[in-house]
Amino acid sequence: MDRKTKILCFTDTTVGRDVEMMLPIRYLAEKFLNCEFYHALNIDVHQIYRVKPDIILQANTIGSNLYFQISKIAHEQNIPLFALISEGNFRTDGSFDYWGFNSDKKLYQDFVCCWSERTAEFLRKEIPGSANKIVVTGGVGFDRYTIYKFMQKEEFLRKYSDTQFKKVIGYAGWAFGKLDHKRGRNELLVWAKGDKNKLKWIEDHRKKVRDILEQAIINNPSTLFILKQHPQENAPERTEPVKNEMSELAHHNNVVYLCDEESIHDLISVSDIWTCFESTTALESWLMGKQTIFINPEIEFNRDPLYKGSAVVQDYNSFQKLIDEFYSTGRIKSFYGIEKDSMRKELIRDIIGFGDGMNHIRASYYFQQTINNSQSGLPADRFAIRNYQLHFRHWLVYVLIRIAGPFYNRAVYSKLWKFKKHLWVFENYKMEKLHKLYKRYIPFFDRFYKENNIDEKFNNQSLFNNSLFQ
Repeated sequence: MDRKTKILCFTDTTVGRDVEMMLPIRYLAEKFLNCEFYHALNIDVHQIYRVKPDIILQANTIGSNLYFQISKIAHEQNIPLFALISEGNFRTDGSFDYWGFNSDKKLYQDFVCCWSERTAEFLRKEIPGSANKIVVTGGVGFDRYTIYKFMQKEEFLRKYSDTQFKKVIGYAGWAFGKLDHKRGRNELLVWAKGDKNKLKWIEDHRKKVRDILEQAIINNPSTLFILKQHPQENAPERTEPVKNEMSELAHHNNVVYLCDEESIHDLISVSDIWTCFESTTALESWLMGKQTIFINPEIEFNRDPLYKGSAVVQDYNSFQKLIDEFYSTGRIKSFYGIEKDSMRKELIRDIIGFGDGMNHIRASYYFQQTINNSQSGLPADRFAIRNYQLHFRHWLVYVLIRIAGPFYNRAVYSKLWKFKKHLWVFENYKMEKLHKLYKRYIPFFDRFYKENNIDEKFNNQSLFNNSLFQ
């Protein structure tokens, strides 16, 4: 049997958005492309020298300085790089910084995998010299809403509540908590285009949304409210919890306030209605057949158009009316209708390209090309064309993690200089959560592939035909 292609996959943590994008590609690549996967945190750059991969795989190349540095090292060492885009629903009005942390303003990956034709066409015009690299794959991370089976309401209630609730409403947090720390305020100022007055606007709306949620929580004591903190609201080096629109409501008996304890798809699954101030989880909810409500005291502000596919309320009374309507009829009338249905279909196409669960297959078509290109004309000794170099600083980080890791104690390390900023590293560097997650997902992939005859289509070379990309 031919030697397996070694894939080193970097993610920023062991669960969450970037991981969810990588695992579907891993499944197809292991099943059909004779690949062997290794996983590492993106701070653990020394793994490149240890593993000596044939290809490096990343969720993105611009979302952090670490992702960018890895992409540059791959280029310098002649290691093919395949990367997706984590935040693929970006604006095409010129306000989006599509280079991000890429200070070189060069595309080091083999392909730029856009979520939609809208964003791909924008980048082709902005970077005409690399137009041939820019392709449409759809949003790979959204495939899970079609492929996986998620937590059921009864299981969640057994886990989190002694009271026998039958009604569950979920809420996805916005970035209000970023006001609580310097890094977050700087990020909000980018969103506000430098207008410091917008920080007061954000604080005012934090309180308004909090008050609407609290009234609903108090006046619906038999309904459990799941309040989910935004995953990137706090800075990773901070151990203090943030103050957001939900944190002050956690004491209520019918509230479960969660940070990263559960996957967002499981929380959407167990909720009867999904609500938010502003969140792409609305689209994810649509893919799972859930009705959504946006709580917007002010409707017109700098935002994505997802609210146009949802019911929108500006105050508590309107919110309560929709809650009552749903639990008496099973439907929120303002969520349905020809215009809303049409808008949701348009938004799905415009934002993630496709909602059929096959975006990872589209991406894998280009991943296979990267593998083929990397092997074309490859000498028997692949080290002859790769230039795996030892970087002292990356080696030192690797050693320090392995020395300090076995003695990790959160209470102690959170008080130590430097260490307290890297608790997430000590908790995740072994990648155990990722491996456990992938093992749990395999049966879902097996079923999806069987139901859609993926094996047969790959074997008869019809899997990657043109209809997949239309």
